[in-house]
Amino acid sequence: MIQLGFWPASGPEFHSMKRLVSHESLAHVGHLRNVLEQSGIACVVRNEQLSGGLGEIPFLECLPELWVLRDEDLARAQVLIRDMENAEARRGPWRCRRCGESNEGQFAACWQCGAADESG
Repeated sequence: MIQLGFWPASGPEFHSMKRLVSHESLAHVGHLRNVLEQSGIACVVRNEQLSGGLGEIPFLECLPELWVLRDEDLARAQVLIRDMENAEARRGPWRCRRCGESNEGQFAACWQCGAADESG
């Protein structure tokens, strides 16, 4: 958990963080952070706790944000996220081979029986 006034990295290589994305869903921002961290890109989520300030703070100021710590990682992070979102958008509904249930494309396993989607 990030605390106010604390940054996970310091030094000259982290002098200029870049905001990559802001989104109304903290879960979505957390997922993007995990994708970037698995690819070796240092990043941090800001505004994790600001939802409690809604009404006192303008709502756009409260949205969770994902920041890349190193300038040189920004372009690669943008490509990773764009490619991931494009792959998710291209995938359509699929039918479970085990139980025959229709599932939306974002699910990797059948919501009815839990079988993995083997279509790729």
